[in-house]
Amino acid sequence: VSDINVEGARAALQRLNIEAEVFENGHDVIQSPNVDAVLVTSWDPTHEEFTLAAIAAGKPVFCEKPLAMSAEGCRRVVDAEIQAGKRLVQVGFMRPYDAGYRALKKVITDGDIGEPLMLHCAHRNPTVPENYTTPMAITNTLIHELDVLRWLTNDDYKTVQV
Repeated sequence: VSDINVEGARAALQRLNIEAEVFENGHDVIQSPNVDAVLVTSWDPTHEEFTLAAIAAGKPVFCEKPLAMSAEGCRRVVDAEIQAGKRLVQVGFMRPYDAGYRALKKVITDGDIGEPLMLHCAHRNPTVPENYTTPMAITNTLIHELDVLRWLTNDDYKTVQV
C-alpha cells in the first residue's frame, strides 16, 4: 500500500485488520520483490508514470482511468507494453459490469430494438468537485462513454465528430 498519508494508510490497514506493507511512494511499491502486480489508483497525472514503471518491472498493472493525461501518454504506455512482448496493462472501466448496462447490451444483442444507427449519451453527475476542469470532462467522464459504446455495439470507431 502506498499513500501520501503514510500514517493514515497504516491506520486504515490496522482498522481493517489487513496485513500489508506500507510504502512512502508508488515506485517503492512497484520495485518491491513482495509485489507481484500493481494497482494504480493514484492521482490521475501519475497514472502514466506508475504504469510505465510497472511495465518496466515486468509486473501486470491494473490502472484506473485515465491511463494517461494525453493521447501521446497513452501511446507511450501501449508502446512500452508492446516492447515488453506481453500483455501487462488493463484499464479500469466498470460500466460493462453494471447491471443496467448489461441489460442494455442484451436488448441490443438480441435485436429487440433493431440495429443501433446513432447513439446519444448523457452523463448525469449531479455535482463535480471544485477542481474539475474542462479536460477532465474527457479524461474522467467522456472516456466511459467511449469505452462502453464500443462494448455495447461490438464495433469500433470509424469517425468522430466533436
